[in-house]
Parts: sequence; C-alpha cells; structure tokens
Amino acid sequence: MVFLGGNGQIVKKEAIYNIGGWDGFAITEDLNLSIRLMIDRFAIRYCGEACVYQEAVPNWKQLFRQRTRWAIGNFETLFIYTPKIIKSKIPVFRTFGIIEHVAFYGLNLFIFFGFIVLGLNIISYFYLNDFIIKMNAPLIIGMVSAFGFFPGVIVTLNRDNISIPQIFKGIVGYWLYSFHLIPLFFITCYQMLTRKERTWAKTLHLGKDEDLKPENMGEIKGKMKKFKIGKNIEAKVNYDSK
Repeated sequence: MVFLGGNGQIVKKEAIYNIGGWDGFAITEDLNLSIRLMIDRFAIRYCGEACVYQEAVPNWKQLFRQRTRWAIGNFETLFIYTPKIIKSKIPVFRTFGIIEHVAFYGLNLFIFFGFIVLGLNIISYFYLNDFIIKMNAPLIIGMVSAFGFFPGVIVTLNRDNISIPQIFKGIVGYWLYSFHLIPLFFITCYQMLTRKERTWAKTLHLGKDEDLKPENMGEIKGKMKKFKIGKNIEAKVNYDSK
C-alpha cells in the first residue's frame, strides 16, 4: 500500500470532495486522508522520481514533539478507522497492509522491546551463564522480527535503485534510529491519557537561509530569491507570500 506523505503529495480536489472533505480535527491529516481515500477505493501511487525537500527539526526535543504527534495520529487513525477498513471492499491482502502501516508505532515497540530483551539475555548468558530475563515472548519477538524488519527495509530502499553498500548503510542506520520509538511510545500514551483537547503540535522550522531571520525580514520584503532544488531545476520564493 502507498500512503500520502507530508509535503510530498498531490491530491485531486475531486477526490477530497468525494470523500466528504478535509478532516480539520485529524492530528496526522495525511494519514487520515490516505485511509479515507483507500476506503472509497481511490488509487494512490508512488513516484520514485519526485524529489521533495523539507527542513529537518533542529534538536531532540522538537524531534520527539513531532514524532509524538505522528504517533498520536497513528493510534487515533487505528482506533477510529480499523472497523471501517475491515468492513470495506478492500482486498484482504491490502487490508492487512493498511492496518500494519497504521499500527506501525505499536508494532515497532514490541519489536524493539524484543531486541532489547534478546540483547540483555545474550550479555547475561555470556557473563553469568544464565538468562537475566526469563521471558520467552520478547525473546521470540526479537528473533522473529529480525526476519520481518530487515527484509521490509531492504525492499523499501531497493525501490530507489541504490547500491548494495548504500542499502546496508540504510538498514543499519534505520534500525538504530528506530530505537527512539521505545521512549516515544510511553510519551505518546501519557499525552493521550492526560490531554484535554485534540491539538495540532506545529513543527518548529528555523530556516537555513540567513535572510529568513526575523530581524532581516523587513529588508527583503517584496524581493524574489532564487535557489536550486535539483540539478536542472530552479525555484523562486516570494517573501511577501505567507
């Protein structure tokens, strides 16, 4: 299954009208829109040639703030739309793919918890000649997930036709990166249980361009600035626009 992703998406206006309009209360609006389009049997296609740039968050605090919003949106979509997905006329294999994608944060929590238990048991067996954690389920999860996690990442990376060393680097990097999902899960649960209303946590963007600093904005208002977004593509931004 292919899902809409942030600023790297184009959607037909007719399709949005057809599914009843935009959901202004969705925490992760792209995922929400994807699910509703799929339930109504619209096709979403992946374009590997498209190159879309976005600014990364500047620090760990903002990273967790952004990812927490994503996780809350995923869980809300899972709870709200799973019955509708199951009842829809989507083929069984695709239905499984949709639910697996929406349940990403919860599934990865179990996967990486299993890896941690597996690692601790290997270390304890080496030094103490015994397993420090007597839990067969996380041990099995850790072993089985290795056969589910890594092939999935390989298939995803291979879509972009990159070299084998790059694929290997991407696998290891993404595996290490994904360990942040463990504390993220607990932060997400806490915020879902304690929040009083649904709010959209805006991601902090600073801009790398010196001209974009607040003290310089008055000087460049009305000017056009050129910048390259690819080998043969140039773009312009008008600072008068919002």
